[in-house]
Order: sequence, then C-alpha cells, then structure tokens
Amino acid sequence: MSLDSHNMLETLRQFPVQCRKALDLPRGMAAKKNVSSIVIAGMGGSAIGGDLLKSYLSDINIPIFVVRDYKMPSFVDKYSLVFPVSYSGNTEETLSAFRDAKSKGAQIFSVTSGGKLGAESEKWIKIPSGMQPRAALGYLFFPILGILHNTGIANVKNNELNEMLALIKSSKEIEEGADALAKKLKDKIPIIYSSNEMAPVAMRWKTQFNENAKMPCFFNTFSEMNHNEIEGLRGMDRKFAAVILKSQHDSERVRKRMNITRDLMQERIDVEEVKVKGDSLLARLVYSAYLGDFVSYFLAIRNRVDPTPVEVIEALKKKLVEN
Repeated sequence: MSLDSHNMLETLRQFPVQCRKALDLPRGMAAKKNVSSIVIAGMGGSAIGGDLLKSYLSDINIPIFVVRDYKMPSFVDKYSLVFPVSYSGNTEETLSAFRDAKSKGAQIFSVTSGGKLGAESEKWIKIPSGMQPRAALGYLFFPILGILHNTGIANVKNNELNEMLALIKSSKEIEEGADALAKKLKDKIPIIYSSNEMAPVAMRWKTQFNENAKMPCFFNTFSEMNHNEIEGLRGMDRKFAAVILKSQHDSERVRKRMNITRDLMQERIDVEEVKVKGDSLLARLVYSAYLGDFVSYFLAIRNRVDPTPVEVIEALKKKLVEN
C-alpha cells in the first residue's frame, strides 16, 4: 500500500499548471481605486498567499495586513480592500472576519471554492475544489495579485512571471534537491531561517513540514534571531538542524550575519544552506516555496507517514463542532 494515498506528489508536480490557470481567474476583475488599506483574511494554507503578497508588494504606498483572526482591525472601513480567503469557504475565523468587514462597508473580493463564503459573497473568485488548501497556493495567491494588478495597485511585469514559470516548469531538478535535503533532515527538528524579505517562505516551509511530514518545525528571520534565539543554541544538540534560505539579493549585512551565525551554529547543530534562485522577488518567493513543498513531501515519505491526511486538525475541528 502506497504511503501517498492521495497522490500528493502528482499534485505538487502540477503546481506550474495551477499557477498558469490561477493567473487567468481574475481576468476583467478590478477594485475601486480609492483604496487606503489592503487586508487578506485567512487561516493556515489559505493565509500564506497573503504573506507572500505582503512581501512582494512591500514597496507600494498602501499598507497590507494579513489577519488570522475572527475580526477585522479597527481601521477597516469603506476605503479598505479586503480579501477573505478560505479554500473550503467554511473556515469559521475567516467567515467571521468576512462578516465583520462587510458590516464596516469594506470593498470585498473573496477567494474560495464555494461553501458559506461563496454563498454570502457578492464578488468572489471561484477556485477548483477537491484539493488540500495547502496544495492550492497558486489558486490562493495569484487571483489576489491579479485583481491588484488590474486595479493599478500592483505592477506585475511579464518578465517576472516568465522567470517564475521557467524556474518551476520542470520539477525534476527541484525534486532531486528536495529529496537530498529531506534525507539530511530525517530524525531532526528543523528550524528554518531566512531574511525578512523571505519570511513568508520560511513560514511556509515550517507549516508544510508540520502538515505534510507530521513533525515539529520552527522558523525565524535574520537579523531578529540574532537578538534572542541564537542564545538558545546553548540548549541545542545534534537532534536539531538549521536550514538557512540564502539569496544573493539579501542585503550585505544580512548575508554577513547569516555566515557568522552558520559558523556559530555548526559547533552544536547541523546546518544546511539552501540557495534561493531567481532574479525577481516574485520568482524567488514562488520557487523557494515550491522547493519547500517537495522537501516536506519527501520528509513525509521518509518518516513513513501519508502526507495528505491531517487527522489531528480534523479531530480538533470535530471537537469544536461538538462544544
């Protein structure tokens, strides 16, 4: 009997196709232009697209907020552009936040496969159903980016999209590198580190390790970890492993901190460095997230667990319904 009962490997291999399809979904959809703030509301795999968006659009003059909660921030009003994102359409925190945004008169575009969110939304992008939310990153990210581009808030260049699609086009090389890293991380407790710019990716690796490989994993960023977490090295041993996501586009000071920290870490724990490919930020974010998805998959197989079911999460949801 195969460990991969739902063929997640094939789902991962279809991610480039998913991205292309997702890019077409918001065609012709745009928001009103008098936007003072952008809010993405979601949980788990449905929220990570908001984190990627915030990093990618960090240089625009409209603040972006990611809300993982039952309500909207107090500043949300009719000038706020809100994207409630729930793959199932039934995530209770996101539904509550959506209704709160609606009561505040916000401009809303929901992203969902249906459920209560789809039924209650006036404007929404319907994405394909039948997937695990964490495997639908393309569908949960690109429609939002597309609406912002159509509105004139974001300026997504064709060369950025082309580079991104080229980097993820063939998964063979990515799979080989991911499996090699998974072999090194087996039986370890990984801690993922990155620059602040790549923080959404480090978080994505952490959550994918949790859900797919069913193992503890943590993340932090440079240089924040240099001011606190690094002291925790004194309580670590070889059962821990640090994974540093490194890009040539990280600032010189951050890269220097990474190198010095690596040398200090190697005295006590294993350290693996991962080269983040891509000239454009969009390509770097998507490529490295895709790589992490494969690492988590191969870790699941090496851990002898099925990557798709999330039995503890489902048990929690069942108890919430009962109480």
